Amino acid sequence: MLNKNYRDEEKERIDEQLRSIMEMGHIPEEWEEIRLNLDRKLKEALSIGLNEIENLPEEKLMEILANLDLEFSHYVALGDILLKSIELEAEEKQGDLAQKTLLIYKTAQEVSRTFSFSLTQKINEARSWIND
Repeated sequence: MLNKNYRDEEKERIDEQLRSIMEMGHIPEEWEEIRLNLDRKLKEALSIGLNEIENLPEEKLMEILANLDLEFSHYVALGDILLKSIELEAEEKQGDLAQKTLLIYKTAQEVSRTFSFSLTQKINEARSWIND
């Protein structure tokens, strides 16, 4: 029982922190300051910041996220945060961040095991940022 209560508290903590990140907004003129705050809040929520997300190989990133035992909604929220960040990042980082966002959304799709039209739209939007 203690383990379940701890898991529920941990999931609620992650939910609250991801929600607060989504509420921060993304204003291009203030992106550097917001980016530092975003990086800090992601580290608090997931023990991994935006810098690490951008610099880690995809396999290692997904291993870290899998070890957190995230739920569908957590993957979607993280994907949404990254998707909003792509256009504000330096052009040379956009494609890689989009690839990782796409991978996170696809993982969310696998975790949910149901079809979601809105998730499919987000996957397509992330794909549009990838340079072929």
